[in-house]
Amino acid sequence: MTIPVIDMSKLDGEERAKTMAEIANGCEEWGFFQLINHGVPVELLERLKKGCSECYKLEREEGFNKSVPVKMLDEILVAEKEKSEKKVEEEVKKRVEGVDWEDVFVLQDDNEWPSIPHDFK
Repeated sequence: MTIPVIDMSKLDGEERAKTMAEIANGCEEWGFFQLINHGVPVELLERLKKGCSECYKLEREEGFNKSVPVKMLDEILVAEKEKSEKKVEEEVKKRVEGVDWEDVFVLQDDNEWPSIPHDFK
């Protein structure tokens, strides 16, 4: 199974209608899609990933480790400690692949952006 890949450069050409239909399908059927040829510089994307990663480590990691999915995985490890390590690792890997990991900030008018790391702002 592969997620939809949408070429943004085709929005301004003859394939605009087809591309818009692909976007609609990605939203309606998948809930997401990958954009290519979107014009956002790779350097900016790398800075964004770095800032998000630093913010996660400084402000969000502890909450993530206390989250329900992580607690469930810890319980699986404890419950299956009797099995060989290889079997346990394979089982955990299968279950982790099925978990939808995400982290969300809700920033409304009265909320402040996280102050650490500075580049995250």
